[in-house]
Amino acid sequence: MDALASRRSTRVFTPKALRTVSSSQTGSQTGSPTPRTQSPQPRSMQEPMLVTTWDTTMPVVAIGQSQTGELHVLDAQAPISQRHAVVFGMQANDTLVFQGICDICVLKGTVRVYEHESSGQWDRVYSPVSHPLVSLRAQTQTKDEAERDAEAQRMYELWATSHNECEVVVAVRAVDCGLEHLGRVAPAYASLFTGSVAADSEQLVQAIGVPGMTPMRTVNAGVQVLQTPEDWAQALDQASTMPQRLDDEFEPIAPVYAVAGAQGQGKSTFSRMLVNRLVARFGRVFYMETDLGQSEFAAPGALSLTLVSAPVLGPPFTHTGRTEAYHAAYMGVVTPKNDPDRYAACVQRLAQVYRDHVRSERARGSPAVPMVVNTQGWTRGLGLDLLYALCQSVCPTHFVQAYDPATSDASLVDFATVEGCDPQVLWITGMSSDRMQGGDAGDAGESGRRVQKLAAHDMRTLSLLSLMYSAWTAQGVATWNMHKPLAARTPVRVPICDLVFWMGEEDVPPSQVLRAVNGTLVGVVCVARAPGAGAHEWSRDEIRGLYADGVSDQAAAALSEPGARMLLRSHVRARMGDDAGPVLVPQIVYGMPSLTATTFLTHALVRSIDVRSGHVHLVIPPQSPAVDSPMYRVVGIVKGPGPSAFGVDVPVQAMLDGGFAERAMGASSGRHTAARRRRAPMETNVGIQEAPYVSVEVDEGVGASAARARGGQTRRALQ
Repeated sequence: MDALASRRSTRVFTPKALRTVSSSQTGSQTGSPTPRTQSPQPRSMQEPMLVTTWDTTMPVVAIGQSQTGELHVLDAQAPISQRHAVVFGMQANDTLVFQGICDICVLKGTVRVYEHESSGQWDRVYSPVSHPLVSLRAQTQTKDEAERDAEAQRMYELWATSHNECEVVVAVRAVDCGLEHLGRVAPAYASLFTGSVAADSEQLVQAIGVPGMTPMRTVNAGVQVLQTPEDWAQALDQASTMPQRLDDEFEPIAPVYAVAGAQGQGKSTFSRMLVNRLVARFGRVFYMETDLGQSEFAAPGALSLTLVSAPVLGPPFTHTGRTEAYHAAYMGVVTPKNDPDRYAACVQRLAQVYRDHVRSERARGSPAVPMVVNTQGWTRGLGLDLLYALCQSVCPTHFVQAYDPATSDASLVDFATVEGCDPQVLWITGMSSDRMQGGDAGDAGESGRRVQKLAAHDMRTLSLLSLMYSAWTAQGVATWNMHKPLAARTPVRVPICDLVFWMGEEDVPPSQVLRAVNGTLVGVVCVARAPGAGAHEWSRDEIRGLYADGVSDQAAAALSEPGARMLLRSHVRARMGDDAGPVLVPQIVYGMPSLTATTFLTHALVRSIDVRSGHVHLVIPPQSPAVDSPMYRVVGIVKGPGPSAFGVDVPVQAMLDGGFAERAMGASSGRHTAARRRRAPMETNVGIQEAPYVSVEVDEGVGASAARARGGQTRRALQ
């Protein structure tokens, strides 16, 4: 990293003339962005802004569903709770903003959501108030009518019997996926998808509202609405429609888009929109996640390369862990500051996996798959050095930089100092109050709706809760089960000798390894499907052979990074004698898994360890039944650092789940306690004192509490 930092240029790009980047230019552009008009002042709470332009006089058909599954038209005065779906017409450029979860199918015309042009197919859209609310916009241009499924076709027939004059026809279907019950596990997030209805939205809700989906006519201060600003639209058009470059052999170069910028500038939102644009053009797109703290598809603490083939229509916690990563590397921390060398090595490995895939696709004559790289928001000091290392590893063809016009318009990377990297630079302004449609988050409007501004740790908590409580239907549809606590779930019983315990840099004595791992969140590691050059490719029979008599010393060494310290089982057996047996001797490695031979699969909770029988009980999120289960490739678990060292840990809400979550979060009054007993009479005797691995007692004595840092204070004698 020191050599890389010495190469980094210290000059700052200050433009001679502010200009935009032309789509016809293909060389490296490091000019500054076009200045934007000053953002308007935040609106007062008494001035709600109109966000939904759909007129309630447009034709609407409410549809119900009988117990046999037959669809029928409901009376206009029927309660919203009886609605299965609503079909309504829209005019060109009409907008509809809502909060909640629903399925959307455009029966006629085109609707744009998250820069995805929905038409003919059911799309599940998530719109929590913690993130910018989703806005549906009817498009003037129309696509060829796509083939509808049986339910959508039946809805269109019910609509066409009385209406057929609208340019765009949209069906909104109620869903019960389980995520709307997140407040049952974490009461602090109970209002993410549900809220009170404002007076000016009651007519709108009565017209097209369905259970779980609340349309909003106006928004108050603090409520954010997702929009695509003009400069974002221009950058998306250039990135998604620009012709591909050709290499020396006149073969198309796979486009690589790196999105960079400081924290809070909207990199993840823009990357989501860009993925949807590229999926529409190429059919598939790779997504490289390099932000350890706020991942998009993988759980926090890992860097991943995911192949995306469907539009992304929700914030990260709505699809965390739903797609198995093509390749992933586990670090177990939310920042790379303590181990930048491994972070740079992980990024380089993911970039190499992507290039290997591109070469194999080219050899088969298949078109190249583009890649979107979402970078971290650390852009100063060591973080900037890591950004230079990332650009050198992935060699982006397009570099999208989000910036704040009020503070800086300088380019982050001097590509003249990055060997072999000459990207097209596109500028976008960061998210600000003018595009977010609101003032200070946390304000309450006239409707009483309280807006939650979530911090980074809240985002990680939501992602981990979504992962741990995930479920699947028999048809492979993603759901959540928030009504069954983790402590009540059946764990996976794995022999200790069949796992490698990677302890990272933790200096834990071998006799205390099982105690240190028990009750913690670990990373599950399996054999990689795409081994690196020169690495051994494990066959299914060889993987099964690992479990014949436990993971051998040779296999543990091959699956670990070079230089890792190992506690060889053969040496331990020799010292303990034949009476020890394999059950009490785990394969312990003080280091991390190999980046080429292994890949990160998911997080797991070590519920318990049965030393007598020699088994580890792991609560593992279920894998999709629609794909080949990767569980047969699991070879070990990784124990990351603790929370004090920026490690990923079990959310406290999951550990308190079981009937006393509300009490632990402060709702312990008599009224709340009586209501809780009526809802869950079988859990009245469960208290916070019985929560596993949770203590509410206060330690006393020297060293019982963390030292208080007093940075910046200097003794007068030393001044």
